[in-house]
Amino acid sequence: MSTSRVTDSVTMIDSPYHGRAGVLGTYMVRGEESALIDPGPATQAVGVMEALERLRVSGLKAVALTHIHLDHAAGSWMLLDAYPDAFVHCHPRGAQHMVDPSKIVAAAEEVFGDKVSLYGEIRGLPQSRIRESVDGEPLDLGGVELRVVWTPGHSTHSQSYYEPDSRVLFVGDAVGHTPGNLGVWVPASPPPYNPAQAMESLDRLLELRPETLCISHFGVHPDAGDRLRGFRDQVALWTRLAFRAVDEGLDLKGLYGLVEAKDPSVGLLVASDAELRSSVYQSLVGFQSYARWERQRKA
Repeated sequence: MSTSRVTDSVTMIDSPYHGRAGVLGTYMVRGEESALIDPGPATQAVGVMEALERLRVSGLKAVALTHIHLDHAAGSWMLLDAYPDAFVHCHPRGAQHMVDPSKIVAAAEEVFGDKVSLYGEIRGLPQSRIRESVDGEPLDLGGVELRVVWTPGHSTHSQSYYEPDSRVLFVGDAVGHTPGNLGVWVPASPPPYNPAQAMESLDRLLELRPETLCISHFGVHPDAGDRLRGFRDQVALWTRLAFRAVDEGLDLKGLYGLVEAKDPSVGLLVASDAELRSSVYQSLVGFQSYARWERQRKA
């Protein structure tokens, strides 16, 4: 487990996932009170709590979730057990799934099978310890504020947090991920991914004029505006190609061929590590599903 300072009020915690560092960035935001953004599953939350002890965080106000997928939120119960005054803050669409995570677990098992057990113990939370977010609301930490921005696309329950004083933006999976941490970004787009909503969310984030971007998978990145604009262009490109593939009757392999030919970053990623081709395929599934759904809906 390691910690790194982002600003005077923000620290990134990298708690290894089964020995692998650089899997999920958990962010602690500290004023007079503290908030923890995305503790991860139980297997990582253990290391997160060790980091909080090392950082001498004696009280925690909020476990702030960018969305409720298991790799971001499943260890929340451990933080609530350790900090009895804390609450979980999440999008209203995700609140009931934090109380009863059975549907989220079942959906994850459909995709990952037995690997879901690697997340560790998953528990529902008391309704009384969950606070549903409001778009645009501030979380006041005493001298430091986190502003909530609903950012659907990756999921319907995705939200970002913005710290306006230092212009730091915490986006969860709304701005993709960097497979292998090689510096190449691709969308995090599992079905039912909605690229139209994702681009609208990116426009909202650009309006904030952030300087630093904190993504979940993985790390802290300067030049936030350039990265947001570049990522929006990438989502737009992949969306156009997904519709083309559906219209031409191409399968996922055919869609991958179109994307590899048109998006130089995909070639760079695969040239760095051929095994990461699977990450691109996984990302394209959401685009393919969305394009098929849209064509069927309009038909």
